[in-house]
Amino acid sequence: MVKKANLEGYKREGKRFIPPMKQLPMMREQSYVNDMLPELIWLGLIHDRSGYRFGSRLLETIVEVSTAWPKSDKPVNYALQAAYANLTDKQKVDLLAALSSAGFIDDIRFALAPLVLLYDNFALSFVGPPSAAIPHEALVQRIAESVKKHLDKYETPGIALHGAMLLTRLVAGTIKFSTQIEVPDFNSVFERPDSDEARRAASFMRANAMAEFGMLELPPTWAKHFWNRGAELTPCQRPEYARDGW
Repeated sequence: MVKKANLEGYKREGKRFIPPMKQLPMMREQSYVNDMLPELIWLGLIHDRSGYRFGSRLLETIVEVSTAWPKSDKPVNYALQAAYANLTDKQKVDLLAALSSAGFIDDIRFALAPLVLLYDNFALSFVGPPSAAIPHEALVQRIAESVKKHLDKYETPGIALHGAMLLTRLVAGTIKFSTQIEVPDFNSVFERPDSDEARRAASFMRANAMAEFGMLELPPTWAKHFWNRGAELTPCQRPEYARDGW
């Protein structure tokens, strides 16, 4: 009787039992590591270079610039690199001008150098390379270390990437919370990471990011290229979970 109650609402497909949430329309199964991390790692490199506050200010600047652009037919979240894939030349120029005016461009170019110089079709490659040359080995080491640092979605670096998706929505005003929802203190993740409030905030961020990412249904082209290219750059460090099925 207990087992029957526990499986209530599940759908059986062969030997698999599909939970109710994954039966909802437009919901698809995705992995933080395989699918989301390649889309968010550019922000991870930004955080590594200049810190979380800088990353937040950067997203706020980008959202502010985007308000002058035509509305997209599909939802866009500027925490994801895919959001920049379809920018027009003028939009790219506008964004670069704003980032330069804010004094961000040099830090951004240095931070994103591994993705700009080592990977094809990185959607933010239009920011350009840093002014000073960086050795190939140093670029590979930086991206490898950043990926390793952000792999765990339960640690602060990974939580911050999930939170960036929510922050972008809040700044753009495209998400609002019901007064019946007790919104946690998101700053606690960085200020009091071991507190119960921080754990509740982190859970809130992860749930929001996973739900939105699943509904966006981004093409897997970049994520596949990211992991395959990573295997070429550091073949001995290719993680099992990225290898399977790629």
